[in-house]
Amino acid sequence: MEEKEKNNPVVAVAQKIGSKGKDDGITTLSTGYRARLIPVSASLIDQVTAQVKDPDIPMWHNDDKDVDEPNPNHPDYIKALEGKGRERGMAAMDAIIMFGVDLLDPIPEDNIWIKKLQILGISLDIDVDDPIEREFAFKKYVAVAAEDVSFVAQKSGMSGEDLDEAERTFQRSET
Repeated sequence: MEEKEKNNPVVAVAQKIGSKGKDDGITTLSTGYRARLIPVSASLIDQVTAQVKDPDIPMWHNDDKDVDEPNPNHPDYIKALEGKGRERGMAAMDAIIMFGVDLLDPIPEDNIWIKKLQILGISLDIDVDDPIEREFAFKKYVAVAAEDVSFVAQKSGMSGEDLDEAERTFQRSET
């Protein structure tokens, strides 16, 4: 049996590309922290956003027909529906932050960042001794900016419309 050719041009090119073109996802976030960015599955984002339920459509009594009918044009309902849209956008952003950003730099051991957030009126309802809750809060409020989330969202295959809504929601939450 013939020995395989050691200098196969296809294998040589593949090895060259593989060693140089491999993207390990490591980057420096816009905030200066180093992280590995990982695409987040669409099904995870879908399951997280599906947990935010639309409000019930208010009813009104139609005297002409003597029946109660839905009133989807009620201003309070429209306002509540917009609020749920923002809540869904934040849930998508939270999923991207939690599963799409793996911090390589350590979270500060002191609680100065937590105290600064509290001074700004941001109440963190977390167990500071739980490493997952602490990491998520740090990523959400300190390490990950809107443009970083946008990049992970694009890698995850979110549509431009979904991404725009999520960015608007994320920016609103920062102000």
